[in-house]
Amino acid sequence: MARRFDIAVMKPYRSDSPPLHFKLEINSYSSLLTTLAKKYESKVFEAGGHTWRLAVYPSQMINGEKYISLYLAKAKTKNNGIINSVVSALRGQAEVYATFRLSVFDHNQKNYFTVEDNAGALSRFESGTEVGFAKFLPLHTFQRHSEGFISNDCCTFGADVFVSTNKRTLHRESLSLETPAIRNRTFRRDLGQFSTQFDMEYAFPQLIIVGGRKWQLCVYPKGYRKEKNKSLSVYLRSADDLDTLPSVYAEFKVRVIDRTLKTHNTERRGNHWFSSSDCISGWPDFMPLRTLKGFLKGDILSVEVEMLAVSTSL
Repeated sequence: MARRFDIAVMKPYRSDSPPLHFKLEINSYSSLLTTLAKKYESKVFEAGGHTWRLAVYPSQMINGEKYISLYLAKAKTKNNGIINSVVSALRGQAEVYATFRLSVFDHNQKNYFTVEDNAGALSRFESGTEVGFAKFLPLHTFQRHSEGFISNDCCTFGADVFVSTNKRTLHRESLSLETPAIRNRTFRRDLGQFSTQFDMEYAFPQLIIVGGRKWQLCVYPKGYRKEKNKSLSVYLRSADDLDTLPSVYAEFKVRVIDRTLKTHNTERRGNHWFSSSDCISGWPDFMPLRTLKGFLKGDILSVEVEMLAVSTSL
């Protein structure tokens, strides 16, 4: 779970200048709401010699009113052991102080509604820290057509980050929630010697690759947590490095194959926004173990995943 810090007093203004460091183009904003996305994390971009990402909360309820919240996050760093941790600290990478401004493009006025810290103070960032504006814009204002922030269901956010005088490079990302053309939608995985499996997770080693993103099917043969010794638990996990890649939305079906009678399967349908803080989705009570026995043949469990839709980020 990311640590969030809200800037108390915002300084809003209009700017004719485009973002210096990062643009996030969302091509179907309404889909973030209809898919109940709590948070969207952009891909990682570089500014001032450090790596960052934008975090968009499409609909946050604050004191009885909904807002779109926007944060700048320092990308998580991967430390390979104690030595790398010490080296990062000595180089000043453990924490960073920066000023920043976040913006959204106004299609009507052809400029950017921009917000920054009113005090102009430096914000302190550590790996995974989010600093920004919980009340960036009231949701009803953001969605109102006359305001111009959304055009044809598209909107563009921006970020400027000031850490040092390093050369500024603009990075761009485009998010689309349209269903990609998926030829091979269904993936089957078999788990042999099912009755000898222990009470731990089994992750099928063969990854599922759809829309350029990687997934892994995971099962708990004896159940997970409250469903232990009662149900088969089944989950779909993102196998991507979500500390650097953007969030990804997926719609999918998971079914356990009836290997004996082949007359019916047990199927569930799910959808989820996978992010660095929430990379797995599924069902602890997928089906009762007493029912599952009739689906096995040769002590083999067969599970299929059908990927229905996957968001794309370019």
